[in-house]
Amino acid sequence: MLITDKFVMLNFPKTGTAFARDALKHLHRPGGLRSRLEAIRVLRPALQELLMKPFFFTQEHAGSIDRDRSEHGVFIQVPEQHRHKPVVTVVRDPLERLVSLFEFRSWAKYPMPDREQATTWFPQFPDLSFSEFFQLNQVLALPNIQPTGMQVEVGPLTTQFIRFYARDPRKTILSLREDTDLRKDYDLHFPKIRFIHTENLNRELHSLLLEFGYPKKKIAFILEKEKMNTSKRTRATYLTPELIAQLHHSERFFYQLFPEYLHPAD
Repeated sequence: MLITDKFVMLNFPKTGTAFARDALKHLHRPGGLRSRLEAIRVLRPALQELLMKPFFFTQEHAGSIDRDRSEHGVFIQVPEQHRHKPVVTVVRDPLERLVSLFEFRSWAKYPMPDREQATTWFPQFPDLSFSEFFQLNQVLALPNIQPTGMQVEVGPLTTQFIRFYARDPRKTILSLREDTDLRKDYDLHFPKIRFIHTENLNRELHSLLLEFGYPKKKIAFILEKEKMNTSKRTRATYLTPELIAQLHHSERFFYQLFPEYLHPAD
C-alpha cells in the first residue's frame, strides 16, 4: 500500500494499480532540499510504500504464495495512525480482469491448492484453455481460499474484494446470504473508499488528485502517461455467453456494488 499525507492507496491486483503506484511515486519523488532533509530524517517522506505480509482467509491460500511481503496490503493492515485518511483504490471490469489474470499466468506458478492437486484435476496442467482456467479459478479452487462456514456461493473476485476492503473480512464473507444486498449494507461492512476505474484511469486519477489539492501543473503528466502491463487481447477472444452468465452469478455480490459493469450486451 502507499501512504501519503492526504490518502492511503490500496493496490488491488490486476486493475491498473501498477500505473497508479508509478504515477504517485513520480509525483511524490523528493528533489533538492526536501530530498536532503528526508535523507537525514528531518522530514518524513511525502509517500511511504508499506510492504505487508499477505492476509488470507486460509492457510492453504497463504501456503501457495511464495513471498513474505507484498505491495498488496489490505484495509485491516492500514496502520492505525493513518486510518482516518481517505482510502483510494482502482476497480476494473471483472470480465477484462479475468482475461488479464489468465494471460498473466500467476495461477500456473502458484496453483491452488498446489501443483499436485491441479494436475489431478487437469493432467495437462499448466497448459490450460481459458475454459479450463475458468473452471479452476471459479469453481475448483474456491474451497481453499474461503473460510469454513460459507452460507452461499461466492466467487473468487468477491472473496478477494471482501478480503481487501472489509473492516472485518471474515465476519463479512460469512454473513452473506442469498438476500444480502451489499450496496444497501455497504456501510455495515466497508469504510469509505474512493474507487477509480481502470477504463478511465488517467482522467480519474488526475481528477482525484485535483480534489486532494495537488497543483494542476504537477499532475498534468498523468493525463498523458502510458498504460502499463496491458494486454492486446480482448475478452471476446475467450469469453462465451455461458461463461459470462456463470461469472455474473458467482460474482453477483460484487456486481451489486458496481452495476456499471453489468452490460446488457453481455
